[in-house]
Amino acid sequence: MDLRFHLALFRRRFPHFLILLLFGTAAGVTLALVLPPRYVAEARLIVESEQIPDELAASTVRTAATEQLQIIQQRILTRDKLIEMASRLKIYAPGPGQPPVTLTADEMVEDLRDRIEIVMTGGQMRYNQPADATIVTVGFSAPTAALSALVTNEVVTMILDENVRMRTSVSGQTLDFFTREVERLDQELARRGAEILAFRQEHNEALPDSLEFRREQQVALQERLRLLASDEAAVKDLRARFLARHDSSARERRAGGQAAAPEAGARDGTGGATAFDLELAKYDGQLADLAARKAEVTAAMEELRQSIEATPGNAVQLDTLERDYENLRAQYDRAVANRARAEIGDTIEALSKGQRITVVEQAIAPSEPNSPNRKKIAAAGVAVGIAAGGGLLVLLELLNSALRRPADLTAALGITPFATLPYMRSPGEILRRRMLIGLALGLVLVAVPAGLWAIDAYHTPLDLLLNQILRRIGLATFRIGAA
Repeated sequence: MDLRFHLALFRRRFPHFLILLLFGTAAGVTLALVLPPRYVAEARLIVESEQIPDELAASTVRTAATEQLQIIQQRILTRDKLIEMASRLKIYAPGPGQPPVTLTADEMVEDLRDRIEIVMTGGQMRYNQPADATIVTVGFSAPTAALSALVTNEVVTMILDENVRMRTSVSGQTLDFFTREVERLDQELARRGAEILAFRQEHNEALPDSLEFRREQQVALQERLRLLASDEAAVKDLRARFLARHDSSARERRAGGQAAAPEAGARDGTGGATAFDLELAKYDGQLADLAARKAEVTAAMEELRQSIEATPGNAVQLDTLERDYENLRAQYDRAVANRARAEIGDTIEALSKGQRITVVEQAIAPSEPNSPNRKKIAAAGVAVGIAAGGGLLVLLELLNSALRRPADLTAALGITPFATLPYMRSPGEILRRRMLIGLALGLVLVAVPAGLWAIDAYHTPLDLLLNQILRRIGLATFRIGAA
């Protein structure tokens, strides 16, 4: 490597390198001076476990602390809430002598989400050991210490309010659900009970609980029917004997020539019935009475037979109704017990005796800014200038194909020169070159700081502008001015 040749090239192209170095240095120093200070106030919260042991009274809110905090974070960082907070706290209100900040609603929301920091630590089980306490650190980056503390405490208030609202809402919804469930099951129980009562009333004579009694009645009726049949046979026998005696007596009277006299004297002057007719009517009346009683017993037995035959089907239907009723009753009892637990859980949340988030340390206005680290920004500007200048020199050298050394002549033409003479610039060319270099350096030293200051003062603060640019190119997680 021809070190002298490369040093000569560097000296010749040093103005290009110097311009880019000064450009990066001017930009870095200007940013270090112009970027406003950023104050970060921090508040600490802790998630406390339930105040009442679960075995005595348990809360109905079973959301884990980390999940609950993540839900709260997403809810408080919604677009509407952030825009309302920015308007109420005048986060983007210009300071004395500063131009108004022109940000769209979307840019404002993205900027606030970048500046609000909510960090959760702990809450994880380690090797079957009790979980560490869940600590939440809340911070906000602002150009003034007072605004940083104000917004941080506002975010803390939003977290606490949202936590209470979420837990009471969950417990209240649980209580409302079981209250409605108890009412629904109570109405269903009443309806099912009415169905069972109506079924019992409709099939009162054919239910399984009276089956044994009806069977005993059936046996008794059979025995009664047998006795009635026996009585009927006895009466028929007496009637037959009576008729037989009457016929025998009549034949004897006719044989002795006395048949007309008894017949003529058997009736009185009123036309009443004879003793024979009365006796025969008595037997006929007894037989008619026995026949009617047999018909009644037979009808009763038929009714009993039909009810006994219908009893198994009624028993199945009644068992189905009562089983459904008992299942519904068990659901009702569980719902009542769950409602009681829900009432206790709702009372626990209303009194803030369940899991809660408390403030360990309120945010106070910091005495010193957290960022920007002006030395690092200035050093980064110098480093960028050096890298850009060096890169430009390398690029120019790669693009330059001219013959500048005897070795280049030998390599290109295959000849060895006796001597070489360098290019000699005239005094006018040297003056013009120096003037151009001086003008470029002056423009860099003046235009870059002046332009950055003008943008910051009259258009958009540089920190917001640079963060918007970084967000659009996919580097939104990096913040200009961070320590």
